[in-house]
Amino acid sequence: MQNAVEMLNSEFNKRKGRNPNFSLRSFAKWLKISPAQLSQMMTGKRPITINSAQKIGDRLGLSPIEKKALINSLLREKGSLPPPTDSKRLHMKEDQFRVISDWYHFAILSLTKVEGAKPDPRWIAQRLGIQVDQANQALLRLERMGILQIKPTFKQICEPIEVVSSIPSEAIQKYHKQNLNLAIEKIESVPVKFREYQSISISLNPKHIKIFKEHIDEFLDQVDELSDQKEGSEIYNLNVQLFPLTTLKEVQE
Repeated sequence: MQNAVEMLNSEFNKRKGRNPNFSLRSFAKWLKISPAQLSQMMTGKRPITINSAQKIGDRLGLSPIEKKALINSLLREKGSLPPPTDSKRLHMKEDQFRVISDWYHFAILSLTKVEGAKPDPRWIAQRLGIQVDQANQALLRLERMGILQIKPTFKQICEPIEVVSSIPSEAIQKYHKQNLNLAIEKIESVPVKFREYQSISISLNPKHIKIFKEHIDEFLDQVDELSDQKEGSEIYNLNVQLFPLTTLKEVQE
């Protein structure tokens, strides 16, 4: 995403290229700001305020995502971008994650927050719809890896787990495939009032994928904080999928 100064100059040059007679005064009139103010903004001599950036973004027809990215770029330049939420993470290596990549390991960790939860494989198997042996082996793995405490209190003893891989990971792919298959299963077996499935198709420049990922991360952090504030009785799984429906053209960097 271009910063505000680059965006203004780029837009002006684009219009100038289409119409050689297009002037700075015409551009200022279209943006509804004074020519002197616009000239100073475009040369960096005058700081662009948040209010001005919002108005310019509206006039240029920027999407909400693009406008937020523009505002954040101004805040970074001013050194006043609010710090991210202090959310510590246990960054797990891919080979460690492979051991607990079956979906029910993470469901068991969430179960520890449910009132009356107990490290009983039979109870866990009944609540999650898995085999007793699967529940027992999962408990042993999580305890052995220092993720789960069984006695004296049944609870997760590490920070929230995050796994990031810069290369295709079979373990991560397996985990997401399992969750997608669960979503397919539950759409038929769970009554509508206890679930929510929504989907939209959008027009998106692949260059903006990074911005979307940041918003998804922010949303999931908010959901995680909200879940900790409520007394839950059931374990839900929230999946956010963002993927192209069209054949991607090569993105020029």
